Parts: sequence; C-alpha cells; structure tokens
Amino acid sequence: MYSNSTKATRFSIAENDFYFKQFLVKMLLENPLFSIVNDCNNGNELINRLYRKQEDIFIINLFMPILSGIEAIKYIRQSNKDIPILTYSTTYQEDMAATISDIPNTFYCQKNSIIIKDILRNCILSKNSDYEEYKKEWASQEDVVKNYMDRQKKQQEELNVTEIQIIKLCYEGFSNKEIGDRINLSTRTIDTYVNRLTEKLGLKSKLDLARFCVENGYYNSSI
Repeated sequence: MYSNSTKATRFSIAENDFYFKQFLVKMLLENPLFSIVNDCNNGNELINRLYRKQEDIFIINLFMPILSGIEAIKYIRQSNKDIPILTYSTTYQEDMAATISDIPNTFYCQKNSIIIKDILRNCILSKNSDYEEYKKEWASQEDVVKNYMDRQKKQQEELNVTEIQIIKLCYEGFSNKEIGDRINLSTRTIDTYVNRLTEKLGLKSKLDLARFCVENGYYNSSI
C-alpha cells in the first residue's frame, strides 16, 4: 500500500494512445491532491526521465511501441522496488499476469478508466479493497470479458452514422442542444438518441459515452 497523506501525489504516465492518456490525465487532475510530473508516449520516454525521481506512482500501459510497458516496469524495478506501479491491458493476459505477480508492488488491471481509478483509490492509496481478490475475479472473468467485448464489438458495428456523430460530440463536451444544432436535429431527438445509446451499449450516462468514445477509438473516426 502507498501512503502519502501530507502532500500531493505525483504521477508519471506512459500511454501511447493520446486520447486515452488525456482522459486519464483529466480523471487524475479532478483530485486537487494529484499532479502529473511525466506524460510519456511510450516506455522509452519514461525510463529516460527516471533520473528526476519525482513520481510517487507510475501508470503504464502494458503494450506500447518502441519499449513496452512490461520492459519499462522491469527497468524501473532494477533501481526502485517501492514506488507503486499500476499497469493495464485491454484484456486479461495470463502470461503477463504471471510475470507481473513476481514484480513487487505492481498492480495489473483492465484498461478502463473507472477500474484504474478504483484500483488507485481502493488498493494503492488505501486498504479499502483487496487487490488479490480483484486479480482472482478478473482472471476468472477472462471468458466473460471476451464474450462481453465480442457483444460490444457487434453492437459497435451496428452503430449508424448519426449515433457515431453523437458519441464523438458527447466526447467533445457539447450539450444536447449544441449537438442538435450541429447535426440539424432537435434537442428532444438528441435526448432520445443519448438515452438509447447508453442502453444499447450497456452504459449509464452521457459521461460514459465520452469514455466509451475514447476507449473504443471513435474520437478518431472520419465520420
């Protein structure tokens, strides 16, 4: 467990997906006691900044170009075995989980901003949750997660042009009225679209649509 109740918690992030990284940064900076000291695009950039020794917690994508997350983690642990490292991947990787389990004070979870936030808050910054229980649950849900992602992919393939436009505009922060003005639909129609989209994609709110847009690459759509 990491404990730092008297000063701001400093994060170093390594993530090659620009938009997901921005989403992580925004999520972290919602807490006034969090700060970002390194914002890297891959593992190589991160290890080249280690001499600064500014961070309290690392957040690292497991799979990145140039130098992968797992190689960066191994490099970090050569000189520092104490700073918590949170790493993630889209789906559960049994071989990676086994490797990471042998690396001290390193946490592995699903690439999902809500889960990352939960692991940070409840497993790294406090003892509110049992990380070992989370690992067991995620490992046992490998097939469940795969089936869920297959269903979600099918649902995504069924999204029409208007739905994708609305998802992108939700991510960009427009109100329902502004979205309607941009694509020539009434505010009430946009309300209906948003409600149907959240239900269709198994989400809870318009904010979840913004997260969905980032985590599934719709921000990069040409539509």
